[in-house]
Amino acid sequence: MVYFLIFLTPLLNLALFEAFVFNPGLFFVSLALTVALYLIAVRIITGKMIISRDFWNFSIFPVLFSSFLAIYSLLVINHFVIHFLFILNFFLNYLYLKNIYRGAKTDFLENISSYGNLLAIFFLFSTIFGLEPFLGWPIWILILCSAVAMIMIIYQILWANGVKADDILVYIFLSSLILAQLCWAIYFLPFNFNTLGLIVTICYYLLIGFVKLSLAGKLSNRSIKLYLVSGIGFLILILLTTKWA
Repeated sequence: MVYFLIFLTPLLNLALFEAFVFNPGLFFVSLALTVALYLIAVRIITGKMIISRDFWNFSIFPVLFSSFLAIYSLLVINHFVIHFLFILNFFLNYLYLKNIYRGAKTDFLENISSYGNLLAIFFLFSTIFGLEPFLGWPIWILILCSAVAMIMIIYQILWANGVKADDILVYIFLSSLILAQLCWAIYFLPFNFNTLGLIVTICYYLLIGFVKLSLAGKLSNRSIKLYLVSGIGFLILILLTTKWA
């Protein structure tokens, strides 16, 4: 029963997402049902009570990743890319649910959370930058609305990596604040929403890397240089290959 549910939940998620591609009026229904499906699946698969912290810890990734991907797909014109993202969502969530069976934290959970949330950040902020002209809202309101999501993503990453510290909440809040301020500054760069989303993702990668190492007591000159070199390298690559608006 549980093994069937592990496969069935992302499969139904895929079907719901494909449904709103062909009928956009089903978007909010599909999104709401997807969130409900993952909450139910995590409850059954892990055996954790809904009122427990672990239940919500395990639920953050599939709910946020699927939701942000669905919203981002509204901005994608190429249908091939849309279907590819939906299939990617299916496989990531299938592997995630399979991994959390019995409510255990493993190295794979750490990896899928780390790399999956990089994509989630990209989907989130590409959507914010892409929808801002259509919504007509000030960018600071959209960034403020994303603050809760940023806090949850950073918390889930640290939890999945087994990071424990007395001042972890301070790190989470400050990291979210720094990322929000960076997003505000990046918004004014003359690039399209995908490029802006990539730049934010790289900033997030650097920030969360430093936070994890600092809380784990492993922050060193070598690790700082490694993150900076890789991050700056990706930024240079983006700037050299993207089209300026």
